[in-house]
Amino acid sequence: MTTIKMFTQFLNKKADLLESLDPDRIYVENVRSFLNLPTKAAKLLCEMAVKQRLFKKKHGVYCPTCDRLVKSFDNLDEVDSTFECDVCRELEEPQYQFNKSEMKILTFYKLLDKIND
Repeated sequence: MTTIKMFTQFLNKKADLLESLDPDRIYVENVRSFLNLPTKAAKLLCEMAVKQRLFKKKHGVYCPTCDRLVKSFDNLDEVDSTFECDVCRELEEPQYQFNKSEMKILTFYKLLDKIND
């Protein structure tokens, strides 16, 4: 395989990764993968973006049954002690109400729009 072809494939892969990013939910893993960084470095980069007011740090509560984002919070102290997953309730899953101990909480970042945010 030629060097040019390998470089083109590399750029195409990076373009695909960039296209798949949701500016409202940027995870450390996305940054790590895109920039080929260790997880700690990617997290540090995200935290620096928060300090520079480029990102806003968010905490998402995910349903342990269907793994969907149920609600997001700006601060971990705001997370309710219980929550309901509307999707699981509509699908008539046996359990759709969960305690805080059952919740999967992930930190993500939102790209700030300098005009609106």
